Amino acid sequence: MLRINIVRHCPKLTALLLFAFFLPVLLNAQKSDSLNPNRLRYDDHIYKDYIKSVQLHQVGWKFSPPIIQLHSGDQLQLDFDDLAGDYIQYSYTLVHCDADWTPSDLVPFDYLKGFNEDQITEYYNSFATFQNYTHYRLYFPSSNMQLLLSGNYLLKVYKDHNPDSLIITRKIMVYENGLKFHGREKQGMGDDIFTKQEIIFTLNTSRANITDPFHALQIFISQNGRWDNAISGLQPAYLQDTALIYDMDIGNSFDGGNQFRSFDMTSLKYLTQFEDSWVNSKNAYGINLKPDVPRAGEQYYTFSDIDGQFLIYTKDADSTPISAEYVTINFFMPIDSEITTGNIYIFGALTDWQCQPDYQMHYDAKRKGYVGSAYLKQGYYEYQYAYLKKGSTVADLSFIEGSHFETTNTYFLYAYYRPVGLFYDKLIGFGTIHAPTN
Repeated sequence: MLRINIVRHCPKLTALLLFAFFLPVLLNAQKSDSLNPNRLRYDDHIYKDYIKSVQLHQVGWKFSPPIIQLHSGDQLQLDFDDLAGDYIQYSYTLVHCDADWTPSDLVPFDYLKGFNEDQITEYYNSFATFQNYTHYRLYFPSSNMQLLLSGNYLLKVYKDHNPDSLIITRKIMVYENGLKFHGREKQGMGDDIFTKQEIIFTLNTSRANITDPFHALQIFISQNGRWDNAISGLQPAYLQDTALIYDMDIGNSFDGGNQFRSFDMTSLKYLTQFEDSWVNSKNAYGINLKPDVPRAGEQYYTFSDIDGQFLIYTKDADSTPISAEYVTINFFMPIDSEITTGNIYIFGALTDWQCQPDYQMHYDAKRKGYVGSAYLKQGYYEYQYAYLKKGSTVADLSFIEGSHFETTNTYFLYAYYRPVGLFYDKLIGFGTIHAPTN
């Protein structure tokens, strides 16, 4: 009876007792979830180590961000290789997300027309390669699955019609042609004058009825393909007729960084500029790159790059998707002593703009430098070395590469809007700013 009375008359105490009882269970479940490689991530992620060379872009524009305009007829193209080499029945679906990439309250019926799930039916087997693989390709939206709403979407690819058997997730954006961005990059201020790039812009609202822009409107700015250092939470400095003016000196700046390093392995018949030597093997290709040196504190030199992207291509055969070889690329960066405050990673589009365990560099005391490797399909690749401080989630490229206000970068601007009464974040504006702006 005493227990019953506590439950009935002391609900707060009951809640605390229940929380204390279930806390170990919750913590164990959380720990197990973090160790589960199949745990769904609302991020760009590859769940199986035999899946390689994932690319997602607009049809006809290989270096585009994964974004299309709603009801425009534009399509996205997904390509990937399965190194297991056998045909697997892969399916996909889309999950609508809010501006912060958490699931929205919508159900598929709200944002999809047609099927909630569809199959990837286009695939090709590799031809005359040491590494056997099956190449898969998907174009969407399609006649079977069309998008009804703007906003963020998570593309989920899985096998055997089992959404829990994940192989790939990818972020995509669908925007409405509402707000118009007009902006530019300018040199940083004060202590940041030689290292930072500030993004200032105006939003023209003449084509959209925006109410309460200080609360209902969210702006995100990303640099190149990165999301870890994206800027959000900016408020208009002031309003002018139908324009929102974002011209501020705080909270809108990025490290300029440095031009990307690169290597070209579009042909395996000769070594190119930044390749040093072949790795001897009878049944596989391997290449040692020339040693890279840290560039922090060094003078800035300008040269053309593609902002950290990569291009799958081979000059050695007629059909790149199925005839390009896989090659082990070995990286080396001489440094006198090991860095103990964090880790060093190969970083760029080839790593999904993330510090991934497979691309972590390790210190070799005998060689006095950091070594790493990557198993990559033939093509042209750009990369940098990222430093990830212990406890941080944002990669620091300036630690190894340095940072300069003159560096060329591409910035993507996204405007999300949720007025009162709407239950999801509409993406009503998208813009691009190239730095440096003349």
